[in-house]
Amino acid sequence: MKLPTLMALLLSGTLAAQAADYQYLTIEKNDGTAHSLTAMGLSITYTDTQLTATNGSETATFTLSEVSRMYFSNTKEATGIETTVAETGNAAEVYDLNGRRVTTGNLQKGVYIVKENGKTRKITVK
Repeated sequence: MKLPTLMALLLSGTLAAQAADYQYLTIEKNDGTAHSLTAMGLSITYTDTQLTATNGSETATFTLSEVSRMYFSNTKEATGIETTVAETGNAAEVYDLNGRRVTTGNLQKGVYIVKENGKTRKITVK
């Protein structure tokens, strides 16, 4: 029990020391998805099996067993394909992979590009 706690403390200290040189922290999961957070004011905490990264305006929580790697960079990584989304907001623009705009009322199974609130993301509908 002491070894994981010590490793977490050492890792946290290392991450804080390197964050000053880079703009983003990217956390990649085993399924290939990635999430980038601005490194300014970044705080990383571990509780039980969860990793939580926050910078004051953004917060992301991951199960430790799902995290494949974390790294700092000066470019924001694409967030990858998110988990199944049943509905999107009314203001969202949804496109299929051919770039055609589709209605959100009855999305069929597949991958879509969603533009909403000034952000673009990929979703899967299962």
